[in-house]
Amino acid sequence: MSNSKPTFRLALAGDAIVNRPVADCSHPSVQAVLKHLKCSDLAYVNCETLFHDYTGNGVYPAAEGGWSYLRSPPETAADLRRCGIRLMSTANNHALDYSYGGLFSTHQTLDKAGIAHAGSGMDLASARSPAFVDAGRFRVALVSMTTTSTPASRAGMPHDGTQGRPGVNPLRYHLQVDSKAMSEISAFYTALGWWVVKVNDREWQVNPPGLHMSITRYFVSEGARPGMVLDQDDVDGNLRAIRNAKAYADIVIVHVHNHEWDQAQGPQYPPEFLPPFARIAIDAGGDVVFAQGGHAPIRGIELYRGKPIFYDTGDLFSMAATISHSPHDFYVRHAAALKKPVHEALTCDVLPARQRYSIEWSRNPAGGTRQGRGQVGAIPVLDYNESGELSRLVLHPFVHQHGPKADIGLPFSPDDETARAIIQQFSVLSETFKTRIAFEEGAGEVTLC
Repeated sequence: MSNSKPTFRLALAGDAIVNRPVADCSHPSVQAVLKHLKCSDLAYVNCETLFHDYTGNGVYPAAEGGWSYLRSPPETAADLRRCGIRLMSTANNHALDYSYGGLFSTHQTLDKAGIAHAGSGMDLASARSPAFVDAGRFRVALVSMTTTSTPASRAGMPHDGTQGRPGVNPLRYHLQVDSKAMSEISAFYTALGWWVVKVNDREWQVNPPGLHMSITRYFVSEGARPGMVLDQDDVDGNLRAIRNAKAYADIVIVHVHNHEWDQAQGPQYPPEFLPPFARIAIDAGGDVVFAQGGHAPIRGIELYRGKPIFYDTGDLFSMAATISHSPHDFYVRHAAALKKPVHEALTCDVLPARQRYSIEWSRNPAGGTRQGRGQVGAIPVLDYNESGELSRLVLHPFVHQHGPKADIGLPFSPDDETARAIIQQFSVLSETFKTRIAFEEGAGEVTLC
């Protein structure tokens, strides 16, 4: 570990789902958490929301949202800036909840607030392009992508005189099986009347009857376990973006929004495809890989070539439960949990539906993906020396708690016993990556060497 004096401090945090001001929260325990953002040279957070007023050009609920339909009042963007946040990622499964109008309104609102952003844009080239921020003595770049999104939200490239398509920067995945499993899958879909097409020696495609749409791609690999494999075009395109970012920046943050999990170990472990991609992202020029979105609520930390990979540090602001309006499609999807007709339902009436995947009959994963969702997390604070080398990494834990409605979704500083338990959980989940984390003075000190 370098003994040089730190010259740059970077704070990172997961989802920001906000619908009310937070910067001036009067609770000292909340301010104790926010100070890690406010006192850093640069604070980065994932923008897991859209900024609009439900009206405006093209602001319509999408036919399929990212589960909830997320929205924040536009004035909360300036409030996030007052929290010290100057950089946000926008590649996630909610980016098109309110169609292109909601996406464009979000871009305009973040620009107005002075928050740089990456991960979505007018076409794939702009969605994949890095955002840059000069902070302290360094220039920081962000490349943001998502493995989890609706097909319609994926950005497209301009070509042959046609415009590109607005949307998010994807890191898609497909399914890998052996030939025996593919034969069974083919027979199953054939019986349902779906299209089943063999494309080449390894690839099969299936999609509903009718037009070729909603295609699911299968790749046959003998001896391979069934699982997910990344789309090579998306891998190559994102690695090019990371290399380009490194040519112009001192520190490159690579953001990957993902809801997938390890099929063998469960939701608190990243999907099998993510650690190999994170490492090649660092090989391409990334200095930090920040994966999040799993709602596990937290996952482990890896150090690769001396650079950190965070597989999920938890949701920072989680106010989805206090969204004041949701479109008709949201209630139709969760109508089984309503005690009144859809047309009479309020947002609060559908809160039980938000837990529908945490019930006993969830087949995979057992207990659902939302076990303990949003209850704990941490803000990693990274110190860099004058040479741009990481000199210290500290995890500052926080908790979400139930109480007055004004407390919902805010991060609170935990008591010492709870803080120790959170850091211990990070430590256990990081053992598979051989990362050591010690609890010191209410925080987690990550051993860098």
